[in-house]
Amino acid sequence: MIDKRIFYCWFGHGEMSELNKKCIESWKRICPDYEIVEINEDNFDVNSTPYSKTAYEHKNWSYVSNAARLEFLSKSSGIYLDTDVQLIKPLDELLQYNHGFITEFEPSQPDSGVLGCDCKYFPELYKRAKEGLVPGAILHKEFIKNMYKMYDIHGSQLTTYDDGFTILGEEYFPTRKLDLITPKTIGIHYFEGTWKSGWVNVTDPFYPFQRIIVARGNKLIYSDKDPEIKVWLKSMNKHPKKFEIIGEMNYFFNPKVVKLFCRNFEAERIEYDKTKPTKTTVTPTGMIVTYYA
Repeated sequence: MIDKRIFYCWFGHGEMSELNKKCIESWKRICPDYEIVEINEDNFDVNSTPYSKTAYEHKNWSYVSNAARLEFLSKSSGIYLDTDVQLIKPLDELLQYNHGFITEFEPSQPDSGVLGCDCKYFPELYKRAKEGLVPGAILHKEFIKNMYKMYDIHGSQLTTYDDGFTILGEEYFPTRKLDLITPKTIGIHYFEGTWKSGWVNVTDPFYPFQRIIVARGNKLIYSDKDPEIKVWLKSMNKHPKKFEIIGEMNYFFNPKVVKLFCRNFEAERIEYDKTKPTKTTVTPTGMIVTYYA
């Protein structure tokens, strides 16, 4: 069982918003028997990784917390909550998912603001996300990238996989879309969006990314002004952990794009300049895109 412990991060010594105070008060009221641990500069070495060091230097406290929450979950059993998560019922039912869990804010879109595990079973998904936190990375993007590689994500309300890791559907911690509240709802994640004010340039033209559209066979579903190219198409439908090349198809890519990866398939240019530097981003719909930097 996961210990009755709630972690949250608060860096920078600033004053909490009224929403943050309201949310933390709900934890104390609804989970009175839980230990509540604030992660801050006193108990987390912000210089321990290039990621947290760079984020702290830029005073982007939300990005510092991306590294800190995974560090604490790797060493101590508990549940991490963002400070803008309000509880409406106890967390007790989540304690059984000791091999780790993550929630969704939309179908197949992980919410890195609600995480939990017993550190003895620190999940592989968390490890991979932690390793992917280089300066500029966003935690939920690392979760998306690795979830699609590791699991058959199909939008169910609750799925526990063979390794014990559990994905909870969006109704468990819905966003402001309050119509999603159901008897299963444990809390509401308000998504203050403080991370958007940080040092990562979210105005990059590839974020949000222009949707990539496909022609299946001779039927053109959609075409923009980008050139048509041939790609390898690899299916994930039957083999969620193994790609099966099922042939070539014509796609309409942005000229800079070299690879894309989504829930049911992966596509890659048959020929492209592998010597050129590339960057990777995640679209709002969860498509992972690699493109020329």
